[in-house]
Amino acid sequence: MPAPITFTLDLEDHRPDESAELRYPTVTHEILEHLAARGITGTFFVVGVVAQDQPALVRAIADAGHEIALHGYRHIPLVEHDAASFRNDITRGRALLEDIIGAPVVGYRAPTFSLIRETVWATPILTEAGFAYSSSVLPTRNPLYGYPGAPGDPFLWPSGLAELPVPIAGPRHARVPYLGGTYLRLLPGPVIDRAHRRGGRRVPWTYMHPYDIDTVEAYWRVPDAGRLSPLLWVGRKGVLAKLDRMLGEGDRAGGPLRERLDEARRGGTFHPQNDLSVKDPDT
Repeated sequence: MPAPITFTLDLEDHRPDESAELRYPTVTHEILEHLAARGITGTFFVVGVVAQDQPALVRAIADAGHEIALHGYRHIPLVEHDAASFRNDITRGRALLEDIIGAPVVGYRAPTFSLIRETVWATPILTEAGFAYSSSVLPTRNPLYGYPGAPGDPFLWPSGLAELPVPIAGPRHARVPYLGGTYLRLLPGPVIDRAHRRGGRRVPWTYMHPYDIDTVEAYWRVPDAGRLSPLLWVGRKGVLAKLDRMLGEGDRAGGPLRERLDEARRGGTFHPQNDLSVKDPDT
């Protein structure tokens, strides 16, 4: 029997500029209604500036039983931080979310899964800041950020921080994060099912953004995606049906990630081979 899948969502503002229509609050409420009808609760990784602009939305997510975790105060990849700016970012973001929901925030996801060999220095800072886990590593090669040397199953960093890596599947040299983002939109449902059955990963989770189901959003060229920008608009209509296929009526869904950390801690500690990668960049 495949492991139950946890639903996760990255709540961020996906617009070319502030003159574009603000759609993510409406779409997020649609997702909340869809999950509530099936009794599914998961983890929402929230960007701090989004929470600052939409505190009522964040409270609504928490009130629906979902875990609130941090996706950075600003949506900035770790490679653009140094230790001081990163510490300030996560401290400010965590305090803001905790003030809004009145509960501890223990989870973190790096923007664009940018926790890679060169940014492992961020993991002890997360531990010091009070985070219990990270969901930030894509353990395969990727056009943006990937860490092909990291374990595919959950593990601990030397600081004690639990890591819940992106679930991947496929041939050894062509593994992809089949449960989320563009792959979730483009891959046929039966292919995703087969990958999950064969994957055998502990603590699998799907991830998406509000725009992944937004069939109304006007097209614009996303800088990070470049020539692949059109793919961000493909397959949006079928995403909720794919989620239903994977999660059922909640019977195949796992709980929020904070409730699955015992499974992560059984994975043992991962020590990056490159010792220089764990040093504080300010030293």
